[in-house]
Amino acid sequence: MISHVHAFFAAAPLAAIALAVAIGYLGGKIRFGTFVLGPVAATLLVAIAIGQVGVDVSGQVKTFAFALFIYALGYMIGPQFVSGLGRGTLQQVHLTLVSTIVVVITVWALAKGFGLDKGSSAGVLAGGATESAVIGTASDALAASSLPKGEVARMTANIGVVYAITYLFGTFTVIFFASSLAPKMLGIDLATASREYERELGGGKPQVVGGQVAVLRNIDARVHQVSSECSGRTVGELEREMDGVVIEQVVRGATAIAVEPTLALRVGDRVAVAGQRGQVIQRVSVLLGPESTDSSGMNLVVEAREVVLTSKKIAVRTIGELRTSMDSQARRGVFLAGMTRMNEALPVLPDTKVAIGDVARIVGAPADVERVSKSIGYPVPPADKTDFLYFGLGLFSGFALGMVGVPFAGSLLGLGTGGGCLIAGLIFGWLRAKRPTFGQLPSAAALYLKDFGLTVFVACIGLATGPEAIKQIVKYGIALPVAGIAVSLVPGLFCLIYGKYILKMHPVLLCGALCGRQASTPALNAVTLSANSNAPVLGYTVPYTIANVLLTLAGPIIVMVT
Repeated sequence: MISHVHAFFAAAPLAAIALAVAIGYLGGKIRFGTFVLGPVAATLLVAIAIGQVGVDVSGQVKTFAFALFIYALGYMIGPQFVSGLGRGTLQQVHLTLVSTIVVVITVWALAKGFGLDKGSSAGVLAGGATESAVIGTASDALAASSLPKGEVARMTANIGVVYAITYLFGTFTVIFFASSLAPKMLGIDLATASREYERELGGGKPQVVGGQVAVLRNIDARVHQVSSECSGRTVGELEREMDGVVIEQVVRGATAIAVEPTLALRVGDRVAVAGQRGQVIQRVSVLLGPESTDSSGMNLVVEAREVVLTSKKIAVRTIGELRTSMDSQARRGVFLAGMTRMNEALPVLPDTKVAIGDVARIVGAPADVERVSKSIGYPVPPADKTDFLYFGLGLFSGFALGMVGVPFAGSLLGLGTGGGCLIAGLIFGWLRAKRPTFGQLPSAAALYLKDFGLTVFVACIGLATGPEAIKQIVKYGIALPVAGIAVSLVPGLFCLIYGKYILKMHPVLLCGALCGRQASTPALNAVTLSANSNAPVLGYTVPYTIANVLLTLAGPIIVMVT
């Protein structure tokens, strides 16, 4: 039976990758409480199992898959990475830098204590710190070393095995630590603290639970008939008093009248108004007159559009500041319905700071939405268009950068394919955000390339690792689970103390940062679930982007120092 399976995969090695990805994605959905293995780790474990029969996959497939993953990752986080280096996020950048240093020291100490080779040490870093990209950059560093080819192959295989084992324990540890242990050590109830933090961001106004804050109310449109008390008053005057509610259409008799700030309303005019539901209900009836069921002659169309924020005028300012500083006519008729950062929902509150690269969902009349979109950024591009010229040049630049290096200690010290494509992705993603007229790569396409590239890459690693897996597990035994827990827990504890007493970070932001400094989205999901709020996301995104870069580049450092 095994011989037949081996013969099949020898004839079609790519089929082994496809099978590992398919079963891995199925197994990655299995949930144990709040812990989910995830498709990447599950694919690696399945590939290791399949690899026991012996599967030989071209190294070029692995290299190209990793290049796709790391370039797409850099492209996606490029705008946030650059904007995250400002003064407003200095605490979070500081914490992530310190965390990475502690992670490297911890891995180095474990390597010395347990007698781990270079490949196993890199696997501990990749798995314990839950940064899969380390597998690629560390492999590149080993390939560029002066070690014998046989040693390089053995150590490269060790990276995958050790990663698979330590990732399980590293992921579980950061989830438990950030969502349960850290809040207790900070002396807070995470849900209560998050509600209080949302209250602070909202200017003291109470917010509803579950992250569905009051400012996210649905947009409402109604028709009112102008009363005698309102007759003679102008549109501009009334809109100033209604503070956010706008008059979109006016029908006098059976004739629609062009709406201008100087237009004076008359008794009996029917007026279509739009605004956030609470404002419309509370203010309009008193000022304009009773609500009318007669909407004849009116055709009020509303558009919802997602816009990527690119204007420097709005960067690192709060939503409240933007609302008061922007000209009322410039923002007239447009309402903010939601915001995301790195695909994570943000609490939309007056004191929430926006950043370049955030995606705002705005709602209003098409002409108003078009006007505001141009002033703050550019619409999220359609999901069916990709500029492959820009994409190809970016990927080419990454391969070229990866070949640059300097001789050091008998090996070529350079970025390698992983580091080169990561830097190229950061630069090309940042340039695209600054000049959105070229280089289109929709978020859905970039996310697909990232996920597909990573899973194919780890499948290749697992298939090559298979024959060595049992030997490695027997050799190190309990040391690998201990190492996975230590690499996640020791830096986490250090950063908790450092963030609380030295940086004096808000505990809700600190809990989010503890997930971000390890680039762990599953941990953030657990924290927001425990908090019953999206407030921790505000402390997560900057550490996440910085950690993805620093931990990825730490792979070659571990190979060099162990």
